[in-house]
Amino acid sequence: MLTIADVKIGRNLKRVREDRLMTQAELAEAADIAVSSLVRIENDQVEPRFSTIRKLSAALDVDHRELTKRENDDA
Repeated sequence: MLTIADVKIGRNLKRVREDRLMTQAELAEAADIAVSSLVRIENDQVEPRFSTIRKLSAALDVDHRELTKRENDDA
C-alpha cells in the first residue's frame, strides 16, 4: 500500500507551481502557509500534513492527487 511517505511531493509541487508561473511567495500566501515551510516541502525536507496538501492543491487549482502521485503514475 502506498503511503504519503512513499511519495516525493516536493518535485510534483514545484513542477505544478512553475507551470502556473507562481513564485514560492505567491503560492505560500495563496495557501496560507509560511514561505519557509513551502521551501522545505519542495526540497522534500519535511512531509506536509494532508491539510497542507489540500491547501496547496486548492491554491494551485489541482486535485491533491496531482501532488501526491509517484513519477511513474499516469493518473
